[in-house]
Amino acid sequence: MGWQVSVPLGSLQLAEVDHLILTIDNAFPNSQPRVFAPAAGSDYQWPHVEHAGLLCLRPSRNTALIAERIAIHLDDAEELLNYHEAKRQEEFEREFVAYWAQRATNSSDRARVLSLVSPHGLTREVCYFYDGKTDRYVIADDKTSLKKWLRNSGVKPGDMDFFPTWLFRLSRPWTPKDFPENGEDVTRLLPQEMVRRCLTPGLRSPFLFEVHTATGVAFAAVVLRGAEQKELVKGFRHITKVPIERITNSYAKRPVERCKVSRVDGAWIHGRDHRSSYAGLKGRKVAIVGCGAIGSALARLLVQAGVGETILIDGDNLTTANISRHALGIEYIGYNKASALQGALQIQFPHLTFDHAFPKCFEQLSSKDLGHLADADLIIAAGIDFDGEAALDAWRRTLPQPPAYMTTWAEAYAAAGHAVLLYGSKSILAGFAADERPRFRLTDWPDEAGSLIVEAGCGNTFQPHGVVDLHPTVGLAAGLALDTLLDKVPASCRRVWMGDPAIVECNGGKVLPTFTDRLTIREFAWP
Repeated sequence: MGWQVSVPLGSLQLAEVDHLILTIDNAFPNSQPRVFAPAAGSDYQWPHVEHAGLLCLRPSRNTALIAERIAIHLDDAEELLNYHEAKRQEEFEREFVAYWAQRATNSSDRARVLSLVSPHGLTREVCYFYDGKTDRYVIADDKTSLKKWLRNSGVKPGDMDFFPTWLFRLSRPWTPKDFPENGEDVTRLLPQEMVRRCLTPGLRSPFLFEVHTATGVAFAAVVLRGAEQKELVKGFRHITKVPIERITNSYAKRPVERCKVSRVDGAWIHGRDHRSSYAGLKGRKVAIVGCGAIGSALARLLVQAGVGETILIDGDNLTTANISRHALGIEYIGYNKASALQGALQIQFPHLTFDHAFPKCFEQLSSKDLGHLADADLIIAAGIDFDGEAALDAWRRTLPQPPAYMTTWAEAYAAAGHAVLLYGSKSILAGFAADERPRFRLTDWPDEAGSLIVEAGCGNTFQPHGVVDLHPTVGLAAGLALDTLLDKVPASCRRVWMGDPAIVECNGGKVLPTFTDRLTIREFAWP
């Protein structure tokens, strides 16, 4: 439904408006009223005016009285249409990215231009790759970082597939009336020495713009196209003999393609350019020994947090019995867990480093393999067996400067979980008894009854818990790992997840006196 609301002609800064249209849809009052100013048009001459004169206004509370809500929206419409010129300029500049997106040549959300460029830089030469299969441009600071990103994402470019282009650092955001329309609007800003490098006849040429707005750094892009090379070389022996003016003139009157930019640099992905832990994690290196249910989930969380380099070690292949608790799915059945996880993560997070994955257990690593682990900032043992734990502990303690070491595992039914962090030459074996069970366990299982189940047809055993049961332990371990990498944990310690003791008792286990809480994380000094 809608109502026409008369406005005295000339009473607003946008003098052409003589009425508003107030509308509600059939979901109201559980939706927002909308206000149109048809005379405002859709030509981006006034901020916050969308298609058909729809005004973009702040939402009102659904719980407020209807009359109050209508009054709020009409008052806000009056305020918007009374913006003075300086305020209009301010609003256009503040929401530069939104208006650029609205006026993009192709306004769909398809990622046409991806930017790896580091923000807060100067006007400078950058590098781009064009992917003809996806009709997509990827722009980066330099060829090295661009090549790494592409290869991680599954693209294998040759050295001749990279081209120079230019990043313009704007002094202030453009308003819609300033947006480039024709090639001349861009080429006149380009340094003369870059014309031949950036404008290649026959190729579409992308250019990147960076500007600081009131809400942060913003990027925009245009793609230019000039005359074909065969047209430009008429009367000349070679394209290098063609005058620069002839090349730039071929772009001058052709319309530019304005493109939205999707940022894929680490600062954006791991914090949207705002204060986050990424700055402290991007230079860190973590090795994870054991890429099963705990290790695979832990690896993914640390990568999502922004850990710069990850090394993965596991000698087992993924089976159908694993996938309900593993970060990888059925398409990886039969593949080594470490290698498959490496491949999956580097495609999903190509700006990070995954140079090493070892498809073997820790005891089989060569001295060269171990060299890659020795300079890690943190080594994590995730749910590995006692033999592997002992071998890893013994090797680490032989190093002149042992990396920080964390080991994590869950007790039966995932009713309890542990993450132990050790610095220096401290040994995890100090916490184990002669029967190879940790002294600080929270549950006991007479003759292992109920705590381990044998798979049908083989001697493999597994713990009877689901992926959701396991995730408090994974979260516990991930939190301790990040705190360690960010220098928030000054001394060796042990963190414990105490779940539901009733799960232990109803499955034939015994709750030990150390199981003092329910659904709680506790931290203790080590040992």
